[in-house]
Formats: sequence, C-alpha cells, structure tokens
Amino acid sequence: MDEKKVGKVPVAPGKCRFCHIFLLKRALCQRFFLPLTDIMDFTSIEFYTIAFCVAMAIVGFFLRQKRIKPATSRINSMELAKQESAGGNEATSQCLLKLVANDDGTVTIERTGLQLVDGETVNLIATIIDDKLTIEEKKGKVSGLGGREEAYTGRVTLDFIPSGSKMYVRYDSSVTGQWCKFAFKNVARNHVEHELRY
Repeated sequence: MDEKKVGKVPVAPGKCRFCHIFLLKRALCQRFFLPLTDIMDFTSIEFYTIAFCVAMAIVGFFLRQKRIKPATSRINSMELAKQESAGGNEATSQCLLKLVANDDGTVTIERTGLQLVDGETVNLIATIIDDKLTIEEKKGKVSGLGGREEAYTGRVTLDFIPSGSKMYVRYDSSVTGQWCKFAFKNVARNHVEHELRY
C-alpha cells in the first residue's frame, strides 16, 4: 500500500486529511488554550462564576422575550341611554359588559348598570400593548342639572383592535370600582358577556 508521510508519521492516502485536521487542532490547542492554564485556575470559584454568567447570558439570548410593541391608546366617549326593566317601570342596576365583533373589524362595547345623574358622561380609555387590551372607565364632566342617580347603558365602538386577533381584556371601572378579565377574539359576530365584580 502506498504511503505518504505527514511529519514523521506514515499514513495512508485516505487518512492524510484527518491527520492534517488532528495536527491543526493540536497546534491551536497549544497556541491558545495551554497559555490559559498558566493564568487561570480551572478549579477556582472565580472560573465557575464566570462560566455560569456566560452560560446564563447565552440562555437569555435564546430565550429572550419578543420585543414589546409601542402602546396604542384611544379615549372614547360612551353613548348613554337610560335603561329600563322588562316591565318598563324600574331601571335595573345589574353591571354587565358585552363585547361584539362586527363584520367590518370594529368591536362594540356595551356596558349596563351605570349609575349616573342627569347630564353626566362616561369615557373609556382603551390601551393595547401586544395582545393585552386594558379598558378604564371614567366619569366625565356633568353638563346637566344633576339630581338622583339612575341606571344607564353605555355603548362605544372601537376601531383599532386588529381583526382576527385574540386579545386578553381587562376592564376596570373607576366609577364603581368593579372589574372583569377575559379573553376575546376579534372574529366577525363573536361576542362575550361578563358580569363586573368587586
């Protein structure tokens, strides 16, 4: 069998490439790794501390959370209407929140049980951050003469919720201190209804 010599080691032609790789690895090890053993104790606490920090940095790089998109906010004034019971005499005070996805991609919010005096207004501050939608309900200015509180239904339509998206909704009422939390998908004709609670 024909042989070639690499240094002083005779090798067959098919093994020549592997010998070159082995010799290159050994040369690199002697050039870069062995000098480190003179300046660093690989059994010391400092070495394992550095190694742990480097490992955590690598893991954090691959498991880092996706970048949070900028928040989008809207302030909407609710359309208010006095609500009546089924008998038409007494107003109900049940606090319900209903979301309806419309065919055009908008979402209608209906809120019942708002206790307001004549001329009082209600605003909704809606904020979207990634897949989270927070809605804060606040009273506005009073333009009427006041009087005793009555139950109203408020309605508003939001046009900035991405169509087809699934949102995790939190609704907080600073008017009553009640709240609710649920998931909602903006798909045409989808609707959810939740009772506000303390």
